[in-house]
Amino acid sequence: MSRRRHVPVWGAVAALVAAGLIATFALTSAGSGPGGTRSATSDTSGVAPSPEPFPQVTADAGDWLASFPDVQVTHRLAWGPTLEQWAAAQADARSMSLEDAAGQVIVAAWNSTDAEGAAALVSDLNLGGVILMGGAIDTATQVSALTDKIHAAGGDRDWGTIIGVDEEGGSVARLGGVIPTMPGFMSAGAASDKESVTDAYAGQGADLQSLGFTTDYAPVADVTAGLSDPTIRSRSAGSNPERVAATVDAAVAGYVSSGIVPVIKHFPGHGSVDVDSHQGLPVQKKTLAQLETTDIVPFRDAVDAGVPGVMMAHLVVSEWGGEAASVNPNAYEYLRDELGFTGLAMTDALNMAALQSNHSPGEAAVAALAAGADVLLLPPDPRAARDAIVAAVTSGDVPRARLDSAVARMIVAGRWQERLASEAEARNAEAPETYARDLTVAGATVAAESCTAPWIGDSVRVVGGTESDRAHLTAALSERGVTVAGSGTSIGLLGGDSSALNADIVVALAGPWGLQSSTATTYVGIYGRSSEAFAGLVDVLTGSAPPGGQWPVSLELPYDTCE
Repeated sequence: MSRRRHVPVWGAVAALVAAGLIATFALTSAGSGPGGTRSATSDTSGVAPSPEPFPQVTADAGDWLASFPDVQVTHRLAWGPTLEQWAAAQADARSMSLEDAAGQVIVAAWNSTDAEGAAALVSDLNLGGVILMGGAIDTATQVSALTDKIHAAGGDRDWGTIIGVDEEGGSVARLGGVIPTMPGFMSAGAASDKESVTDAYAGQGADLQSLGFTTDYAPVADVTAGLSDPTIRSRSAGSNPERVAATVDAAVAGYVSSGIVPVIKHFPGHGSVDVDSHQGLPVQKKTLAQLETTDIVPFRDAVDAGVPGVMMAHLVVSEWGGEAASVNPNAYEYLRDELGFTGLAMTDALNMAALQSNHSPGEAAVAALAAGADVLLLPPDPRAARDAIVAAVTSGDVPRARLDSAVARMIVAGRWQERLASEAEARNAEAPETYARDLTVAGATVAAESCTAPWIGDSVRVVGGTESDRAHLTAALSERGVTVAGSGTSIGLLGGDSSALNADIVVALAGPWGLQSSTATTYVGIYGRSSEAFAGLVDVLTGSAPPGGQWPVSLELPYDTCE
């Protein structure tokens, strides 16, 4: 696609973020205060670095720090803002009317192409932002017009409006047909070269920026348990916590370098529970000590590397009590005090069954804010949520200081994103448009009787998959001069995580677990089924590009991985 440069109507000021990297800013030590200086660390590997130990915010920060009760003096501000910027945001939050402040912490769903309606919703409730759903997406021109209207609806505030989207790739992609569709995040987890992961997500971020988005609710930091995991699976980078952590850091670095705020999800890890929180409330069976060596590893690593946003899951950790993490003060306390996170803590969608089964819309919003959330995502009734927050603060059930802290984080994050976006414009204009295809190749995983490419000849037969899958593959093969007929090398397409096929080549389009029950001479995982993913598959099968992946989960196959 051709990339149209989107210039946000809410303005920007320059800040330096090195291409493909996170610049992690820390506060100076003794004597630092609102005028303190910053230092930056970076790495040239393409993966967000684990920074040197951060100097600590000291008591010399004075009365201002004491007035910001949920930012403790031991926290490391790893993701960007200085104390001076925090103080300015806090002052702005305190100056708001209660109604405006209550609206500012809400990010509502918008599922229509009606730009005027979206703008009116933001303006009427002074919303902090919106998340665009599938019904709001038609063409690039239409999406840009919609986001322009939403940005303008924020009025004269200088921190912008969050415009977010769930664009993970794979099975969770709202912008299909508007921008290239990435394979599932498991492809990034499979890729041995994490610099290619950073490059791919920088390319996707450039396209999101060009459409007017500020935020992507990605990447997924969950460690999948495999087929017992009902909802994450190939949305995860894999089953090894350390490899997942490295992949998450690489993707975050790409997003940040393009001016997009990434939000990792779903803390403290949704990949090892056996209930889908869209349908019910999962209970994590692991102890906290076990989680700290498995599911929490990628979150801890990302916080240390400077991730700006974390999404809280609707799941119960028994040691934190019987409430879901998204509405549980103990979960937020762990994220802030144990992991040292100072960025935006946001809920998973408040309209999901895990919460709605035992909370009214207003109750869920108030409970999450009181627990420590800064962003209340997707309340089923935004006005009811806003009014419930106003009532709770008025009654004293939620201190105004808690609301001000949340609003201040929204403000400082918005201003930070503007600086990122401004600095990223030149880089984004040069970003490759083949990023989804390139990531497919980088993550393509092959185990074969013979590792000598090509694996197909001039004629192939395609079986399995959906009609759309077969059409995409046929088109990609035809572009390479390969005939799809009733004879030749057979290619079987596995569309489900646990389905099985017999063919010369069996390709996993989602999770790779079904390959173990399949019979083939060549096993392939590409973890996606978009036209870009199939083009990458054909690049690999014809030998024009070598597969760059290792299996992201444990499999038992008859052949070794081709490297």
